[in-house]
Amino acid sequence: APERGLAAVLDLLLALAADRPDPVAVGARWLGRESTAGTSVDVLEAPLAAGPAAMAPATPAPVRQFRLWLDRDARLHRLVGRLPDDTEVTVQLERSDRPTLRPVDALGGRPGLPRALTDAEAVRLAGLPTRLRAAGGAALTGIAPLGPTKNLRAAGWLSWAGSAAYLAVGEIGTPGRRTLLRHQAGRVARVEVPADDSTAEPPARPPLPPPAGLPWPRPTPPTDDLDRLVGAALGAVGTPADTRSAVRLRADRLADRTVDVVELREHGAQLRYWIDREGLLRRVELRTGRGVWAQLDLTPAPVPALPTTTFPPTAR
Repeated sequence: APERGLAAVLDLLLALAADRPDPVAVGARWLGRESTAGTSVDVLEAPLAAGPAAMAPATPAPVRQFRLWLDRDARLHRLVGRLPDDTEVTVQLERSDRPTLRPVDALGGRPGLPRALTDAEAVRLAGLPTRLRAAGGAALTGIAPLGPTKNLRAAGWLSWAGSAAYLAVGEIGTPGRRTLLRHQAGRVARVEVPADDSTAEPPARPPLPPPAGLPWPRPTPPTDDLDRLVGAALGAVGTPADTRSAVRLRADRLADRTVDVVELREHGAQLRYWIDREGLLRRVELRTGRGVWAQLDLTPAPVPALPTTTFPPTAR
């Protein structure tokens, strides 16, 4: 797939930009000197690890021969070689064209200066469960990039008081289909329903009450990162987070409010809470298995009575 080839090239370039020196590869050689865009460069040939594992030394990637055009300051201007699937690739870097890159939420957003929480920030984080219980619930919208061809959008409500959530989920590029999702007491049930041909960005909130006669399956433990993200948002009302291990990444703005972006690890998950100065949760982010960030934006407010799921007893 084209996405895999692009990912392999980006992995290779990022590995070359790592902030650690690499040993000189056996077999590397100087081929000559050329000029590119008016800059004198040396042309080198060297074996490089090409592929997604190039960023993970514990799992060596396939090694391929590449040619690199480097100036006297060791800046890369051109790269030519073959990827693990034998696709030939040429990368030309325009050193004079350096646009301002805008932060991408799915890649972690703006950079910050991580530090320990101040006393005031620790108090807000420790008091979060109490304030969420008092708020009762929130309307939500969500974005979950779960794969190159699986980009979900969600809208609905969650109830901290009832430990439940009810969402409509749509997939970008798949009009005419929606999934209704119920999340209750740590378990999830979902059913597909027809929808109009509008885009999934964002879907309308789910119908209340749910349409009669839907074949709801028995709820199961969470099966994907969207399920886990909703569970993390509901779980924020539980035991207060450990303020000693939490890290304040940066200040940010969301819905015209100043928030502190706080990163923590809960039960093996890497989470970010966006907490406003009143101590309410405005966004929850979860680092997915693919290394990107899924997010739920929350508007704390009274929510309608959410449907609960009941099932007949299992046959013995």
